[in-house]
Amino acid sequence: MGLFDNARTPHEHRLQTAAKTGDVADMEVGLQEWRNDSSISPPKASDLHLAAGIAISSNQSKALKYLLDQGSSVDNTLARQAAGKEGNNEQLHWLLNHGASPNVPCGRTNDTPLSRAARMNLMEPIDLLLQHGAELKASNALHAAASGGGPDDESLATMQRLIELGADVNAIQAMHVKRSGHNIGIHGTALHGAIRASKPLRVRWLLEHGADGTIRNEGGYSPLEWAKECRSSKELVAMLKKAGCE
Repeated sequence: MGLFDNARTPHEHRLQTAAKTGDVADMEVGLQEWRNDSSISPPKASDLHLAAGIAISSNQSKALKYLLDQGSSVDNTLARQAAGKEGNNEQLHWLLNHGASPNVPCGRTNDTPLSRAARMNLMEPIDLLLQHGAELKASNALHAAASGGGPDDESLATMQRLIELGADVNAIQAMHVKRSGHNIGIHGTALHGAIRASKPLRVRWLLEHGADGTIRNEGGYSPLEWAKECRSSKELVAMLKKAGCE
């Protein structure tokens, strides 16, 4: 399904296209023309909400602000999206101040707002979420930072900050929603996550910061067994053995 397959009219398509490119001027003109078109219903908050989601995914913060000012509905989906995208701090703050939850997970992926921010090593959104009542426990934020795709130095800094804030280095990843094809993986500790993602520097860091090399994941695998199951590098396996992991 394409990005604009949910656009029912040319007006919606124009609005969503402008949201993607950040063309606020075209959104202003397009919305006015839509409102003046007596042949169809005027734009609703839900129409603006769809465009707002596109603006977030495209890192178009000015477009997002405009859509929020125009009456886009505020919900937890937008907050999760904004938390995981750089440059949307002002909009995330606005969403949280207007009723969006800092804790509600995605029903499809199990992501929380904190885990999305941590995966992208975005400390300002993490701090914003915590200031608005986000619960670090069971947020899976440390797991996300340990297995995320960002540069190791940024991920290590995020992991350090999360542990300073109270994240449990040995917690098993929490499951908040019903399992589906999007979240069917075997959950374990942040160490298991770093092993699965083939991140040896993060594995070493976790071991040096209290990770227990004997804890088994929900599939029954110890960290060393998990490394072999994931066909990890010889370097990573040797590191685990040297650290006394089972």
